[in-house]
Amino acid sequence: MQRLLGTFPNRSAGLALLILRLAVAAALMSGARLCFGPETEVLLALSRIAAVLIIVGWYTPLAAASAVAVSLCSFWVCGGFGPDAWRIHALMIAILVAIGLLGAGAYSVDARLYGRRRLVVGRPAR
Repeated sequence: MQRLLGTFPNRSAGLALLILRLAVAAALMSGARLCFGPETEVLLALSRIAAVLIIVGWYTPLAAASAVAVSLCSFWVCGGFGPDAWRIHALMIAILVAIGLLGAGAYSVDARLYGRRRLVVGRPAR
């Protein structure tokens, strides 16, 4: 599991990843409303689930990959709504790929579950 999740940077890099996760989640919460219709309700629900997983940093690479799939599906369903819709979706996909590759950082559930461990070698304390 460690290979899937990568490292967990802390301090300023971890804070930057937390801010990036919050910004992407805010965009995911509202981004599926670019077009209206019954088929977009499912995409909106999936987008919100991925946003919550990204906010708390739980299975971040998988949540980012699913958010990329939702973004591609919403672009396909909406039919490129608006002249600059492809730019918005391309930017969202690029940011989600970056989050998926970087991981969640030290301030996440992933770091608590799968983070660095301290290995103490020697005699056990009595």
